Amino acid sequence: MSEMLMTFYGGQSDKSFGEIFQQGSVDLQKYMMEALEGIDEIALDETIHIESIKKLIADLPALMSSQSSRVAEELDEGGESPVSEFEAKTGIGPVILKNVKPPNVVEKIWQILSGIEEFSGIGIETFFGVKPRSFEADSDRERTIQEKVNAVYHQLNFLGYYRDSKMKKDRRFRASFSDMTHAGVASFCHFFLCRDEDLVMKAAAAYEYLGVNTRVLHYKAYKKMQPTADTSAD
Repeated sequence: MSEMLMTFYGGQSDKSFGEIFQQGSVDLQKYMMEALEGIDEIALDETIHIESIKKLIADLPALMSSQSSRVAEELDEGGESPVSEFEAKTGIGPVILKNVKPPNVVEKIWQILSGIEEFSGIGIETFFGVKPRSFEADSDRERTIQEKVNAVYHQLNFLGYYRDSKMKKDRRFRASFSDMTHAGVASFCHFFLCRDEDLVMKAAAAYEYLGVNTRVLHYKAYKKMQPTADTSAD
């Protein structure tokens, strides 16, 4: 998954989406088979057919390839990275979104996007990943607040709102993913102290939209700590 997302930003240019999807399915198969190691030594309910499960896992790469081949082909034919293509087609990117100021950042960005025909049939919660689509796994399960924060944060970064730099490089991509995780975990805290402006702005926007009470404090070297838009409850 991480390799695929990095490719969205122009990374992994030596690999096609087809190759990345295929490697992902092989890796998943490997992890699932490793999880079954030693299971024959455990007493199990007779209704659990281990051999059938192993066969399903063995068939996994072929199954995933048949389902993802068309998507991979369309992405590969695009030539440019999905992020670059999105910006070219919509005119929306870091330059435009840097001008979006708090409060109500997510809603303001959605107001810009909703004027584009391709997004006319999508709701704001679905677009920002707060509400799962019907075809997603566990679509009837409400996502946790951490999952919602991560989803909104990632979408803001993709769109270009205080996007992390050099995302096509492995080290920077992993650092960005780590920042997103920190923002999600911090949603359980009273305060989130950070000196990374890009992280602070995306986290504050996500918290505000989702009604998270965590207060974000932006620490700047040699300056007093500045609170962002207050997302805490009165």
